[in-house]
Amino acid sequence: PAPVIRLAPGGTARVKLTFVQVQGEADGYCKSGAQPVTYPTLVVGLPGAGAHQVALDDGVFAECDNTVTATAVSAAALS
Repeated sequence: PAPVIRLAPGGTARVKLTFVQVQGEADGYCKSGAQPVTYPTLVVGLPGAGAHQVALDDGVFAECDNTVTATAVSAAALS
């Protein structure tokens, strides 16, 4: 089971998403031979967060092999 992360009001948390990288330039390819897939945006939500989601819009997101890995959520240290 994942640990519970408690944040102070106004606190922040972080999670790292890692995509299987598309190789090459504009007409990219996957090392596995699969076709890359592109998406116009990425929406991230956490279990139990209700309607709290983050939409990332950075052009086009491309990935291979329908695989994304994520680290555990952790409280973000202020710097």
